Amino acid sequence: MPDNIPPHSLPADVLRVDEGLVCGDDQPYFPAQLGEPTFAAHDEDGRRLYMVTPRFRRIVTEWIAITVEATSDHLRFRWDGDDLIVTDHDALHDDTDPTRGPAVERLRPGADGRYVFPTWLWHVHDPATERLDNTAHAALAVLATDDPLHLDTVIRYVTENTYPAPDPRTLRDIRAQHRTLAGSPTAPAKATESEDTHDE
Repeated sequence: MPDNIPPHSLPADVLRVDEGLVCGDDQPYFPAQLGEPTFAAHDEDGRRLYMVTPRFRRIVTEWIAITVEATSDHLRFRWDGDDLIVTDHDALHDDTDPTRGPAVERLRPGADGRYVFPTWLWHVHDPATERLDNTAHAALAVLATDDPLHLDTVIRYVTENTYPAPDPRTLRDIRAQHRTLAGSPTAPAKATESEDTHDE
């Protein structure tokens, strides 16, 4: 993020007042609470670049996990109550002993219920160059409410803004699997028919 662009000059109509937008490579933007920027490096033009550590609400964390799992050949996610378990089949626990299996990381929510992906790199939305279309506005408005309904709105947004584009059915299936295994009060045992059809 260049230091001459305000970090929070983002579309207020679809974001909570304390959140901004971030994305991973080839992924859609998701709302997050952004910490204080810390200096990272200078770019080729001599501008100072900063890093932020985004902190995500539960519903947003669920959609990040669904999106990444749908497009990754080595990352898998599952919920253990309120903890998100990330399994990386490409990163072994011990490089000298490949029989030990994949690396497993447990992400616990902070005191405010938000999640951090400590080793992931995120890009901050630049409203000067990147405009959000109607699909993005609709999906981000849904994510701002913590409402698990309007599933098709978010699936459409993820499909249109992820590369390679995941199959909508795959997103729906991964979401159902994650929520079935979660065992959390915020995650019903099964995706209900009303979730699948209640949209717009």
